[in-house]
Order: sequence, then C-alpha cells, then structure tokens
Amino acid sequence: MAAAATAAARIGRRVIRVHGVDRSADVLVLGWDGETAPAADTLAPGWRIGLSPVPSLVWAACLRAAWPRPERAPFPGRSFRRADIVSLCSQLGADREAVKQAVERTLPEAGLIAVDGDELRLGAAVAAFPAVVVEGLSRGHHLLPSPRTDVQAGEEVASGAPPYEVPSDAEPADEVSDGYVMRSVIATLETARRPVHRGELPMLMDPAMRAAVERALLPCGRQLLQTGDGNWVTGFCDPLADALVAEGVGTLAAVDRAVLTLVLLHTVAIPRAQGRHRHSRWTGEAHTVTLAELASNRRISKAAMRPALRRLRAAGMVAETTTGRYLPGPALDRMSEVRSNLLWEDLILVGRPEGQLAAAIRRRRGLDVPAPRGELTDESTETDRR
Repeated sequence: MAAAATAAARIGRRVIRVHGVDRSADVLVLGWDGETAPAADTLAPGWRIGLSPVPSLVWAACLRAAWPRPERAPFPGRSFRRADIVSLCSQLGADREAVKQAVERTLPEAGLIAVDGDELRLGAAVAAFPAVVVEGLSRGHHLLPSPRTDVQAGEEVASGAPPYEVPSDAEPADEVSDGYVMRSVIATLETARRPVHRGELPMLMDPAMRAAVERALLPCGRQLLQTGDGNWVTGFCDPLADALVAEGVGTLAAVDRAVLTLVLLHTVAIPRAQGRHRHSRWTGEAHTVTLAELASNRRISKAAMRPALRRLRAAGMVAETTTGRYLPGPALDRMSEVRSNLLWEDLILVGRPEGQLAAAIRRRRGLDVPAPRGELTDESTETDRR
C-alpha cells in the first residue's frame, strides 16, 4: 500500500481508503493532490474528460442534497432520495429519462454517487477531492440546486468514518528542474478525452522531460504514447493490461464487445477493404454507422444494442456525432501498438474466420474454431465471461 501511494505521489495522485461505501468493505480510490489537480482551463472543454450537461446538473443536485452545510466536509454526507433528484432536475428542464440514466449509470460508474435502491449517497470519488476543489465547491454552494431550501430544524447530517489517505514514503527527487511541470503534464494527459496535440505540450520535446514522465508513469502501470500524428496520450502498459484482463477488471461485457466489434467492422474494416480508410489509427478517418445499420445484425437486438452503445460512449470506446451516427471513440488511441495489432487480428477472426490468415492467428493463439452462437443480450453467460 505504501509503495502504491509512493508511486501515485510521483505523478501527483493520492491513494485514499474509504470505509463503508455501498455498504461494502473498504475501497481504494485515486485522487489528485492540491497542486497538480487538473484545472478547468487546461484544455478546451471538448477535449477534457468530464460530464455532459444533464449529468452535471444531476450531480450538482446530488451534491447539494447530500451536503447541506458547506462548512463541513462533503463526504460522507447524508443520504437522499432518488425521486427528489429526478423531480428537481425535471423541473429545471432536463429530460426525465436522461436524468434517470445519469442517476442509474453515469454518476455511479464515475464513483460520484452510490445507489442502494431508492436511497442515494455520495460515492468514493468524492472522498478523494483535494482540499482546493472542496474549497471551490464551498464558495459556490449557494448556487447548487436544492430539492429543499434548507436543512430542517434538528435534522442530523449523516456521519461516518472519514476517508484515510494512505501515507507514502518520501518522494524521490526529480531529475528534471521542475517536478511540478512534469506532474502537470501527466495530469493533462490522463484527463484528456483524446490525444493532446504536441503544440499544447511543447515541454515533451525535451528528452529529459519525456524520460521523467515515463519514469514516473511506469510504477503506476501507465506509459507515455505518441500517435502517428506526433500527438501525446497515456495508456496502460501491456503487462498490466494483461493482468487486468486476467482478473476481469475493467473489461467489457459480451454484448458490449459485440457491439464495439460491429462499429469497428462498419467504420474501419469495411471502409479499409474498400480502399476508403487509409489511416493507421482507429480514429484517423470519420467513417460512421447508424443504429439501423448496426441492427442489421440479427443476433443482437436493438433493445440490447442501445444500452451497450451508451456504455461504450461512457467508456470512450465509441463516439457519436450530432446526427446520431457512431464511430470509433478516443479511448482506442490509448492502446499500445501491440494491443492495437491484436484488435486488428480479432477483426480478421470475426470478418473472415475461415480464411488462411484467421487460421494462422488461431494457431498462434492456441484457439479453436468458434461455434455459432445465439442472440446476445445484456445477460452474459458463464462462457461469455470467460
């Protein structure tokens, strides 16, 4: 634990231990330190990882409901009711179904709230907010939408064990002149929705700075990657990615994998076979596909496909244009060259499983010829999970 906290500290992160979230055992969450916490004006809004307008409104209402007194720490806060949040945000003009989606999926997946039936609480991610963020939220507390004007007389605010920051060993001295710059570069790359243009991070032209960033990222299982366009992004190291897949951590469900495969077949593989996709990157050219075209695959129903596309969009694996057309998402740019090549091989296995190239890939991987499968749904089978 101390070694993990030390590795995190080198890139401006904190390891926080939180008790009793979701009525479960203690959980660990990564936060940012006060100095290198990502600033709102670091990148243009469309380039930052963050919540879209409706989930942002819902999150503001949840925070106000759980945190009635700005002079206190927001976490753990008090519990609040799902119906109150849905009603308030709907009255403020948000689409009711979009509000429900934010409460049921978007905010819990981000760790901002925890759901227990109709009762909601703040999630573990809130416990990791640095002091500078909490101070800013306190100053703007009066602007947060509230289902009620104030706390009722005599009403108790929920109490609980405060979050505990795992102590780290002394941070090693940086070999570059400014460790703050290095950590700020990492914060920018880690929170960017897509590769950051090289002109936005000119300090990475310095070999010493690049080496310092790479050395700091490596103990955290991350690596610095440069795209074919010369832009910068971070991603998991291949050995760590393999370990996470083996443990089933952060992997996609069967139906999500199938829908992602269909998107890549329609937007990359088929255009490439037709000579219309000449870029080496998955997101290099904007060939799109509609839901109707995806649904022409009869083994996945539209009812299963719609939530799968929402989950893939939230994970950055798929993006959507304003016209309701889908294309590969920016998270695919975070893959290493090795993993990108593996994904290309997977498309060959799917697109032409009887071909000689597919047979060679299966022999090298030790795979059998897959048997035909029935319709995929959100309920994956034990074989799917394996």
